Amino acid sequence: MKRFIGNILNWLSWQKHIYWLIIVLFLVPNCILFFTEPLPVLVGIASLLLPLSLWIEVLLIARKPGIIAWCLLPKIILDGGQLVLLYLFGESVIAVDMFLNLTSSNASEAGELLGNIFLIIIFVFIFYTLPTLLLAFRSCRIKDKLTKPFRQRMAWIGLAVFVAGLSLSLLSSRRYHDFYIKNDIYPANAIYNLYFAIDKAKKNKNYPVTSADYNFEASRRTAIPDAREIYVLVVGETGRAMQWSLYGYERETTPLLEQTDGLIHFDDVITQSNNTHKSVPIILSAASAEDYNIIYGQKSIVTAFKEAGFNTLVIANQKLTTSMIGAFYREADTFIDMSDFNPGSKLSSLYDGELIPFLENEINKNNENLFIVLHTYGSHFNYHERYPKAFAFYQPDQVDGIRASHKEKMRNAYDNSICYTDFVLHEVISMLQQTKAASTMLYLSDHGEDIFDDDRERYLHASPIPTYYQLHIPYIIWFSDNYRKAYPEKYRVAEANRNKALSTNNVFHTLLDLAEIETVVFDSSLAVTNPAWQMRDRMYLGDHDDPIPFWKMGLKQEDFSMLDKWKINYNLDK
Repeated sequence: MKRFIGNILNWLSWQKHIYWLIIVLFLVPNCILFFTEPLPVLVGIASLLLPLSLWIEVLLIARKPGIIAWCLLPKIILDGGQLVLLYLFGESVIAVDMFLNLTSSNASEAGELLGNIFLIIIFVFIFYTLPTLLLAFRSCRIKDKLTKPFRQRMAWIGLAVFVAGLSLSLLSSRRYHDFYIKNDIYPANAIYNLYFAIDKAKKNKNYPVTSADYNFEASRRTAIPDAREIYVLVVGETGRAMQWSLYGYERETTPLLEQTDGLIHFDDVITQSNNTHKSVPIILSAASAEDYNIIYGQKSIVTAFKEAGFNTLVIANQKLTTSMIGAFYREADTFIDMSDFNPGSKLSSLYDGELIPFLENEINKNNENLFIVLHTYGSHFNYHERYPKAFAFYQPDQVDGIRASHKEKMRNAYDNSICYTDFVLHEVISMLQQTKAASTMLYLSDHGEDIFDDDRERYLHASPIPTYYQLHIPYIIWFSDNYRKAYPEKYRVAEANRNKALSTNNVFHTLLDLAEIETVVFDSSLAVTNPAWQMRDRMYLGDHDDPIPFWKMGLKQEDFSMLDKWKINYNLDK
């Protein structure tokens, strides 16, 4: 064994050997992406040759390549993150949303995820990051240096490799694929995504300034005479329609909602993003995947209702961070951040049911018309932390880490969280019924979740390439008796549209229509309660905030099989 190690160290006493090993290690992410990304073969080969030529040339700058490797430490760290991402999702370069999630996720959420992928992080560090750094360190320590003839020869080889890669990329661009270095070549694409994320974070931060003078010019077309009106939006988290018995799931997860009079559930609803920090702002505003950038100059649904004369209330059971969601919520007359009441708890949030007393207190304060947003923690991982023990109907439900072998436990815990959501929503509806107000409650989830559903063994959400399981969400509207008496046509239209294709950008316009509010951005064709509503192909908000038909987001055959099983419309023009 000592002789073997000695031979290795002797071999590593030559800079040219270390030079090539560092190049090989630098290309590890590119080699994996070659097999995971849906690129034409010529572009795939170019995606290897172009970075190979770069590292051949760059590592020649110093006669000890380890010096350059240490200067490229950010690239080595980036590579580690890329390899972890490939383990998590099996494909794609580090996306813009991945970088933004670092700032828009609170510490408890990040801790939950990191705690469950700690082993893979250690694995990548031991088998990639650490060897690369040790090679660089040895290169700096040994006396040997790259010779001038070697450097000259490799410079010409690097140039030849670059010309070959560029030729293949240009050939492919003319025949098969619009080639862009910022999209197709790692690490250029990851670096561009980081730049895009930083620019977007600045826009989010400047939102209070860029939207300060915006006015919806909101007014009410009609109001219900001599009646109090209350409109409630409940924003759920990580809900999958396929696991609500209301939608046909075999387990009884939503028994209370199924028995609720005046409730309509919409079967075919797709989120426009699988990331909370993009999906929820779309829900709360007139922005959509088709025109997302208007979000920086307009205000939210909260302000629209305020302008129309409603007292506004937001109760959030998620810690507000640097995303625009917090800015939207602070537009309310009253904002209650439930995280203020959760100091020192081992749980990342309070149970959603603890919203109820605060809601009841605010409703009973006076007899004003109200618009209310409740932001729940829903079914966010860790699932077994989202409900009291009394709702642990399906056992076993305690999960130590995210593993395919724990699939059944995870599913049990997830189903229990849906049972608890059913209870919380029923409590909200019961409270609204007791007020005798003309009221509605609209609930939907921001996105779904992967739970080791098929051979891909995908889990969690926010992956660069979504799946059916992250896209198909529950969406319900409850109408009180007094509301249905006042606006029977809206209830009838909603019932007629319950099997139609909807997406999360319908919510803003539907809420305005429910309250008979007119604004400069109201679009009746997007309000599911309005006779003018129109079904259309649904867009997904791409990583660079561009609209992409959701079925063209890289979905696999497994996803299309599920879309067909659940009768989800796609490609309406076909």
